[in-house]
Amino acid sequence: MCSTLTHRISTPSRLHFTLIDMNGELGRVDGSLGLSIQYPGVSFEFGPHDQTVVRGGVPAEQELVLEEVAESSKILQVEPCIEVAIHQMIPPHQGLGSGTQTRLAVLCALNQRFALGYPLSKLGAMSRRGGTSGIGINAFLNGGLLLDGGHSVSGQKKSFAPSRFATKAGQPPLLMRADFPRTWGIVLFIPSRHQGLSGQDELDFMIANTPIPLDEVQATSHIILMRLLPALRELDLETFGACVNAIQDVGWKRRHWIRSDIEPLQSARSAFNATAEIHGGGLSSTGATIFGFFDATKSSDDEVAGSLRRELRNSDAAPGQVLCTRANNSGMNLASVA
Repeated sequence: MCSTLTHRISTPSRLHFTLIDMNGELGRVDGSLGLSIQYPGVSFEFGPHDQTVVRGGVPAEQELVLEEVAESSKILQVEPCIEVAIHQMIPPHQGLGSGTQTRLAVLCALNQRFALGYPLSKLGAMSRRGGTSGIGINAFLNGGLLLDGGHSVSGQKKSFAPSRFATKAGQPPLLMRADFPRTWGIVLFIPSRHQGLSGQDELDFMIANTPIPLDEVQATSHIILMRLLPALRELDLETFGACVNAIQDVGWKRRHWIRSDIEPLQSARSAFNATAEIHGGGLSSTGATIFGFFDATKSSDDEVAGSLRRELRNSDAAPGQVLCTRANNSGMNLASVA
């Protein structure tokens, strides 16, 4: 049968700086700060078919897309009849939001394939994502640096739980969305032998480590409101990076850094801070990706990546991939195939 591909969808991935309030005494929980980035992302072509056909990528990626087509078809109440050709996927369990971006991309593809007419915001609400953090959904919709206000303890979410276990909590309100400076590059280290938490492991960790003391929540909030966000507005990259570092040592993010499976990555974090061109070294979500920032008007991607690789070798850090990217300030892209 001839190919029926008619459209191509491309999504960003996201860096999740931290959850803000894992105490809840003030009546809300969660709250998130994060950034939409261009690469890696989800990208595939799709079109109508009389059955589900997924090709391209590696077997594990094909299996994931098949699962998402089946689940998203149930959500939208359509038959899972679509052809998908994978071009790129986000590495799973690396703190880059692969699950949310794949779910939303497939929902968007089915919405287009069956001409359902749902706006993107409605697809986000239908996705069953956002029960903890709204960064992934808003990265897909809008891009940019994102801050959300978490969930009401009385009306939305009565316990601490990851999104997979909080599907009825609803999406948190988006408090702020700002374009990220085009001249600020982003450098990633994606470990090859470490992964972030997911499923039952993430739920167990969240239960075991909540609630955290209110003063740590207040410290995290203060860093974000009175240092990091002003640094962004004033284009002060050095202070912005210092704030990313400060967030690692307080509140929810500090608890991830002392996990036995993440502690070996401390040497990689040190390599970020030892690389002169890089500002900040943060763990994205539950790991294992580490991120930092650099002035792209002063240093090229190759120079920054090369400097970081040398520091990683000198520090005896775990093996992994170093890559440079930029912020995504527009969200997903859906276009016709020429």
